[in-house]
Amino acid sequence: MKILMVNKFLYPNGGSETYIFKLGEYLIQQGHEVQYFGMEHKGRCVGNAINAYTSDMDFHNTFKLKKLIYSIKTIYSIEARKKIRLVLDDFKPDIVHLNNFNYQLTPSIILEIKKWSKDTNK
Repeated sequence: MKILMVNKFLYPNGGSETYIFKLGEYLIQQGHEVQYFGMEHKGRCVGNAINAYTSDMDFHNTFKLKKLIYSIKTIYSIEARKKIRLVLDDFKPDIVHLNNFNYQLTPSIILEIKKWSKDTNK
């Protein structure tokens, strides 16, 4: 089975990342194919075959204008929707496992996953 793991951080950052990394390892040991989608980051340690990720959004270490732009991007991300579609079209997963995606990836990815699923009869 092909499984796409979605998490905003794809580097060791906390409990949700530990969970998806361990789950991904387990699924691979069981014979499944696993790829990941989330934000680009210099510490990224998992990924997908086409290297499609959203831009890194750091709310803590940025200037005020960028924080204002980020606040709009946390509601709906066109970039995340387009990038996840690239991964879906390339990988063609049987399952998309959503984990910690809010703020940076936004629920816009759910709309694209549903649309892709309908378009491909998955």
